[in-house]
Amino acid sequence: MKYLYCPRCKKLNMKPWFAIRNRCQNCFGDATAIQVPANWMTYLSYALYVLIPALIAIYVTNNVKNYLYLAVVLLVVMMIVSFVDIGRGEKYAKERIKVANTDVDVFKRRKWR
Repeated sequence: MKYLYCPRCKKLNMKPWFAIRNRCQNCFGDATAIQVPANWMTYLSYALYVLIPALIAIYVTNNVKNYLYLAVVLLVVMMIVSFVDIGRGEKYAKERIKVANTDVDVFKRRKWR
């Protein structure tokens, strides 16, 4: 997950997966990309992205409602975990911005661009 920080707007936005350039979504100026390391919540979300459609496919082929109920419960769990993971990533990125605002040399030395 990556966040973009625009020094002109002073805003932090999540970088869309389809964006190639590091551009601010508001002013279209150059922005600094901040890479957020993945943790167990990220990998759990990825696993649920695969597991939930598989459970729905099993329900469609076998017509056993327990698979559908399990898929709905896991979908709610996935939404909660994804929400918490995005909040964690935003907090991590905001900590890096404080360093960037106070000391630009440290920001460049740690290669947070």
